[in-house]
Amino acid sequence: MNDFAGMEELMQDFLTEASDLLSDVDSKLIDLEKQPHDRDLLNIIFRGFHTIKGGAGFLNATELVTLCHLTENLFDNLRNGELVLNADLMDAIFAATGEVRLMFDALAQYRQPDAAPPHLISALHAALNGEVVVVSTVAPQEVMLESAVNNALSSSVASPEWDVLYQALVTTSPVQVQVGSGAISVSSAAAPPSPAATQAPLPPAGGVETSPPELRSFGRRGTDTPGNKAPAAGRRENEAGKDNTIRVDTDRLDQVLNLSGEIGLTKNRLTHLRTDILQGRSDAAILLALDESVSQLDMLVVNLQNAVMKTRMQPIGRLFNKYPRLARDLARQLGKDVELVLSGEETEIDKTMIEDLNDPLVHLIRNAVDHGVESSEQRAAVGKAAKSLVHLSAQQEGDHIIIRITDDGKGMRPEVIRNKAIEKGIISAESASSLDDEQSLSLILLPGFSTKEEISSVSGRGVGMDVVKTNIEKLSGTIGITSVPGKGSEFTISLPLTLAILPVLLLRLCNQSFAVPLSLVREILSVPPNDLQQIAGKATMVVRGEVLPVLSLASLIGWEQTDKPEVGVLMQIDKNSFILSADGFAGHDDVVIKSLDTFRPKGVAGVTMSSEGEIILILDIKELFGELSR
Repeated sequence: MNDFAGMEELMQDFLTEASDLLSDVDSKLIDLEKQPHDRDLLNIIFRGFHTIKGGAGFLNATELVTLCHLTENLFDNLRNGELVLNADLMDAIFAATGEVRLMFDALAQYRQPDAAPPHLISALHAALNGEVVVVSTVAPQEVMLESAVNNALSSSVASPEWDVLYQALVTTSPVQVQVGSGAISVSSAAAPPSPAATQAPLPPAGGVETSPPELRSFGRRGTDTPGNKAPAAGRRENEAGKDNTIRVDTDRLDQVLNLSGEIGLTKNRLTHLRTDILQGRSDAAILLALDESVSQLDMLVVNLQNAVMKTRMQPIGRLFNKYPRLARDLARQLGKDVELVLSGEETEIDKTMIEDLNDPLVHLIRNAVDHGVESSEQRAAVGKAAKSLVHLSAQQEGDHIIIRITDDGKGMRPEVIRNKAIEKGIISAESASSLDDEQSLSLILLPGFSTKEEISSVSGRGVGMDVVKTNIEKLSGTIGITSVPGKGSEFTISLPLTLAILPVLLLRLCNQSFAVPLSLVREILSVPPNDLQQIAGKATMVVRGEVLPVLSLASLIGWEQTDKPEVGVLMQIDKNSFILSADGFAGHDDVVIKSLDTFRPKGVAGVTMSSEGEIILILDIKELFGELSR
């Protein structure tokens, strides 16, 4: 049923603006908690709720108007000095913003939102009456959650009752709000949800945990179990294309328009020269003018391509600004004092990658707060400051974006991780003995790895980090881990600036060209037959003292090898190096990837077209190598 028939376009405009306003309010609330007497922040938050209320009133969204009006009045009293801000009052305010976001979800489906929980409305009224509001600690409601989860899963392991489960996660048992001498019960559904939780339940932080085999991970996608491949870039099917709008600076659009005009003029010049050549004029002056025009067109097309790519680039701060709220909520739930510090928010990255980075970053931040940092008591015992700091930063290095998540917590010990991996049967003792510290830390990214002994509603199921690694790799990125015991850990994500254009190396096989990502290529070398050696029936070659397997391109794609390969490409995938042999090279290029939406052969990432008009398959070397390894 559509409660807003004929107002769909107005609704979309309202939700776009109001969602940005609410995100800004969330960000400002985090700042306000540190500076509770900052009148500028109070005024900005007040205006945010006032603007949302006005738009909701125009659309006759009565319940949203009611909630925003109460919260707006609350901030009016705060800025007038009639109320004093404290942490428990902040919990109630965050609960209100969480409820507003849930109402936005209802409006996005063109239906009137339900009324806010009565307990929340009562608490806000009590605060407005000048009484002191004290909210009890936001602690995990473990018993009720576990019972609800078991009930949801008991009917069918294959298909748990997600409605029951969702209600258990967002409407757990009430907590008490004391107002003056009385007490008002406020449902913990009013507790501030994480940014991602307003869309759909996310898997818990997965880092270093343990998961009994008889328990199925709850609050996750069906594919989010150890060892399963996550959906492309961690997105659910019903989220595909969810946000297909983008905000572009008008200066960038003006640049595209100007370049388009110059290309039009150059095209007219080429048309005139073509007419002269067809009429038999081919003297040196004509040929020189033709060469200049083609060179100018080439420069303009490159500039236009770069300008169009810039329209897809967005500041990563639009994503980062969601996470201080997430870290704050989780820290209060766990009884820790944690501050998330952001830097590099102005760094730009492809819009589609920003969306797909959300799930991995949520996992890593939750992992840092839950596993990485200690409680205030534990930190005091070892001489650390009571407040833990988690840094989230981004910067551009060459044609890559580097994202770092750093904490000042207890760090990880490689030997402990190796022993846990052996205990869980993930690797053998013999394999573990050959791992260096960096490789040992990377074991936490393997499916099912965990060192945590207890499962909670936040973590303990050994899935999250596996999902992080899978999703980052789907963005053609890599993840690295460093850690100093007692000092903290750092997770480093390296991503290409954009997925739309890919530098490739072109290989020839049986008069057909294939493209492989240039980022995987370490070296190009010849493969003389006399240098090949057979070890255990497999071809190998020694390169500067290192014995490397030689894999033919023909065998990888299932073709019959007709001629002996003459050239090889030394490639590296994660920690694995090998030589890919082919008939020859056709150069290198920056190509635009065309995806195969209806049919995608195994090992093919997409297609492109050469300057001669030849269709070239872009190979997914990681997938082909993974199939071969099995």
